Amino acid sequence: MHTFLRSAFAPLLLPLCAVAILSGCASPPPPVVVQAPPVKTCNTAQDTQVLGQARAEGEVTRVTTTTRCITQ
Repeated sequence: MHTFLRSAFAPLLLPLCAVAILSGCASPPPPVVVQAPPVKTCNTAQDTQVLGQARAEGEVTRVTTTTRCITQ
């Protein structure tokens, strides 16, 4: 009878082992990392220079505006 049980369960043993092995291989996909959009920071500097005096119009000035932007 022992041989009979072995021969009766042998065809079922192989598929059960295959399912057990393959279920161990299945894993969830890695999480998706969402990155924040880049941040743009701008600084504006204004520089006024007095170049001298014009005889008829008054002072001559030069205004320089500089803008620097950094994207992180």
